[in-house]
Amino acid sequence: MKLGLDSYSFHRFYGETTAWETLPVTKWTLRDFLDFCSAEAVNLASIQTSYMPDDEEVMAEIARWRAVDAEREVVFTWGHPNGYNGGKNLGAHQSVLRYLDLAARVGATQMRIVLGNQKNFTDSIIERFAVLTPLITEAALKAEELGIRLSIENHADFPVLRLVELIESIGVPALGLCLDTGNARRVGDDQLELLRSLDLSKVFMIQLKETLCLPGHEAPTGWWPTVYYGQGDTHADECLAILRARNFSDPIVIELSNLNTGLDEIDVAKQAIAFARNEMS
Repeated sequence: MKLGLDSYSFHRFYGETTAWETLPVTKWTLRDFLDFCSAEAVNLASIQTSYMPDDEEVMAEIARWRAVDAEREVVFTWGHPNGYNGGKNLGAHQSVLRYLDLAARVGATQMRIVLGNQKNFTDSIIERFAVLTPLITEAALKAEELGIRLSIENHADFPVLRLVELIESIGVPALGLCLDTGNARRVGDDQLELLRSLDLSKVFMIQLKETLCLPGHEAPTGWWPTVYYGQGDTHADECLAILRARNFSDPIVIELSNLNTGLDEIDVAKQAIAFARNEMS
């Protein structure tokens, strides 16, 4: 089992806040994130393209980080916050193709994309599939040509099984699912049952969250704050136990969304890493 960390966990340090957050004094670069991964002995860095500097700096920083240890692995995560916007942002497609090229240049093993977000959840699935299918097919074929896997995250825009249906209908071996445990719960899926029943050969990545469902925020558009791992109702420990029992060997990436009141990114990230490492062993 491979443990990773996603740079979205520190989105405030890159100048982004949600409706429930304020900007901190701390500001990070790509190097700061990679150095944090080094300090915590995390050998899989999941890097949000929305926070990347120019291509040359990206290539230099990743090369510097990987030169220390040949076992270090990089994956890209594309599309925050709304990706294709449920098919309404067709211009985003060229960005996907461009970042696939960059991913290949830096030796990334996988790129995760999003098709929309929670604001698209009530849009017609049939209409979204009709628009998105040819675009995702082209991206998947390009990824296959480049020797990279392409995974689609359930970004609170689709129930997981509908995304599986889309992936299967396209039928490109390089295309799979990135299962976000928090987003699954957010749209009413049972994340534990999904982990028990899905064909894990088509699950290329797990994004492991630990969130709370707060009264009045049960809708996908509500506030689902991150808490210390093991103290939420996404049950990260049970998720990991299932994955361990099923011999899952692809990346399991910690991703902190917006934090519950009074929590700190650095503190929660360190706790989450230690928690996941213990449960995975």
